[in-house]
Amino acid sequence: MMVRIALATFFMFFSINAAAQVNAIPAARHILVYGDAQARAIPDRFKITVNFEAVDLDADAARRRVESSLRDVLQQLDRQGVDPTEIVATSLRIDAKERYDEKKDEEIFVGTQVSRSLTARFQDKGALERFIGAIKTSRELTVSNVQTELSSEPELRRALREKAIESSREKAETIAKAYGARLGGLYSVSDVAPQFQYGIREGSWPSAYEWRTRNLDGGGQLDRITVTGSRVQGFSNESFQTGYVTFDDKIYAVFLLAD
Repeated sequence: MMVRIALATFFMFFSINAAAQVNAIPAARHILVYGDAQARAIPDRFKITVNFEAVDLDADAARRRVESSLRDVLQQLDRQGVDPTEIVATSLRIDAKERYDEKKDEEIFVGTQVSRSLTARFQDKGALERFIGAIKTSRELTVSNVQTELSSEPELRRALREKAIESSREKAETIAKAYGARLGGLYSVSDVAPQFQYGIREGSWPSAYEWRTRNLDGGGQLDRITVTGSRVQGFSNESFQTGYVTFDDKIYAVFLLAD
């Protein structure tokens, strides 16, 4: 009985949502547009992940090796002036390590595996390059990735939203004027692409606003950076190429046409 009630509630909710989508289009004359804005920025923060892992029949020996490697990396980060608040290390993880023996068709115990990982955020690309050049990677110390961030992403996204709204109004006015009509009030607005019964789907309008920026503050993970060179085994050094990262925003609006 409870299942039937739950299903009935779900279908009722679905029907209401579907009706709301259809009813988002007014019966009166209207224009449906979307405004969009794009910006390109150069990332100014760099986040690196370092992994530590040791396997040994002596669990404490494996733990000591991991802790020793972690201390060495922390010293290197300190030398590069990384703020301690920008460093996060996980707790020790201890597991049994096994390998599959095809001849015996069974798992063979290898030892105890001890692992940790650490992430650090650099405010300067040069400091990151020096850090990469100083650490020595091995089977027990690896760098899994380097990611870029933009410090002012929140401010940039707010500016994009304003430009997208301005773009939607401008497009609606241009279309209305071209057809000899006059734009009325705003009927509805959303940042979710509409799907209406009469077949409207999101199009591919050209961007109305686009600019580049370098010095922006906040946070948020973006794309990865490309690393070239071969100084450090297991990970490379020398040149970090940080290309532009593209941000975009889109707003959907229905405007009424004035009589």
